[in-house]
Amino acid sequence: MQKIYVPQTQHYLIQKLIEKLNKQKKMKKLISLLILLTITQTMQILINETEKVDNEKLEQLFDIHYLGDIYSGYLKVDDEGTTEFYYLFYPSLKESLKKPVILWLNGGPGCSSIQGAFNENGPFVFKAGTSEFELNKYSWTNFANMIYLESPISVGFSYGSQVEQSDESTAKYNLKAMIDFFNKFQDYRKLPFYIAGESFGGVYGPTLAKEIINYNDQQTIENRINLQGLAIGNGCTDPSECTHDAWAFQIHVFHQVGRHNFISEELYEEIRKEEDKCIKEKGKLEICKKISKEVEEQITGKDKNIKANQYNIYGPCYTYTPEGSKRADRSLGMRNLTEDADIPACADIQGLYHHLRLKEVRDLLHVKEQSSEWEVCSKKFVNYKENPKGSYYLYEEIIKNQIRVLIYSGDVDAVVPVTGTMFWIDKLQQELSLITLKPWRSWYVPQIREVDPNQIAGYVKDLNGLTFLTIRNAGHMVPLDKREEALIFMEKFIRNEYFP
Repeated sequence: MQKIYVPQTQHYLIQKLIEKLNKQKKMKKLISLLILLTITQTMQILINETEKVDNEKLEQLFDIHYLGDIYSGYLKVDDEGTTEFYYLFYPSLKESLKKPVILWLNGGPGCSSIQGAFNENGPFVFKAGTSEFELNKYSWTNFANMIYLESPISVGFSYGSQVEQSDESTAKYNLKAMIDFFNKFQDYRKLPFYIAGESFGGVYGPTLAKEIINYNDQQTIENRINLQGLAIGNGCTDPSECTHDAWAFQIHVFHQVGRHNFISEELYEEIRKEEDKCIKEKGKLEICKKISKEVEEQITGKDKNIKANQYNIYGPCYTYTPEGSKRADRSLGMRNLTEDADIPACADIQGLYHHLRLKEVRDLLHVKEQSSEWEVCSKKFVNYKENPKGSYYLYEEIIKNQIRVLIYSGDVDAVVPVTGTMFWIDKLQQELSLITLKPWRSWYVPQIREVDPNQIAGYVKDLNGLTFLTIRNAGHMVPLDKREEALIFMEKFIRNEYFP
């Protein structure tokens, strides 16, 4: 083939023309990307603004002057968009993008996490036994951005098809909810993320942590959820605590009430004598049934006419029950899913029902028509399959993945008592050969007046990868009973600081 001669000057001009065309193409691509990014960010801002709570209306309805932002709405948990979980999001009042994100999960199973926001560690909470809000100076929004998620399907304002649910399906739903959350609030995506919760949140939290570990393994660094820690309070963990097999003979509850002298010494001696046999036979023997019945009768009377608060054995028992609702009859241990009750025994729910059933409040909080009338624990929560292994089996992988763990326990709880928590932590330490970094010791809250010494708040023990902490005179819902102590220990955990 004959070569075509191109003069050097023409060759130079052709090269420059090609370079210019390439630059124009690249510029067009860049402009297109910038336009797409701008549109995406604008749409994101619009979505977030539609879910922002109107503070003026909030003040009118709640009679509370809150200066921070609140977002409320729904997170998609299935591909079809037919199942959505309701959330409340409180960014920290100051420098929110420099603080971690904490997801809070209440338990049940089947109970609403709005309890956590309005009764425990949110920026404004109910005064005990009333429908009146007050600002919470010990809110966890002082050091973190707080998300409260109603999970799983049919809990609170969350909705979807009534399908069989399980610990495993809930974890997958909760993961999708968090992915949707970080898509909505992208500025928070790279911040340290923590899961916290109580009661059956002791199952929800670790199962979600496991799902996030698996999810992150398949993602680029940019798309990973920055999970740093797990904090569980009075949480269902070991198979001997909250499973169906454990309910028939609640050995950890019996030890709790026995040590506090809520039952006779004779009965407690009988419990200790028969416990191995009753645990092995899952409470089916007649002697085991007799013991369980006697424990309940000695605490609440044969006719159950004596009110005893199993959530805090030294606390008051609240009895306010709104029309159409029913309180649980069970006075010890976990909620019974077969009981047609939406209010746990002795729980303080007056403010929650007063406000969350008002149409004006539903409108304020962007609640959709698809959402049912709010209940603290859903009566529509059916066909739930609990894993008989609890969540104990997950901690080995969680700790190996360097997810820091805080297990805290109010020491006067008779639902998921400290006796059970100490049992499984000792077992875990032996099985995983966890080194004791700092031994059992007291911790305290700072003195309030010059004449006060530092007040003992409980006890703490640090293992390699796990901290166990008790809170003195706190029940099942630690941030409700001991707000200052809860703020102190959670902030220390976030900062990865040891107690003295």
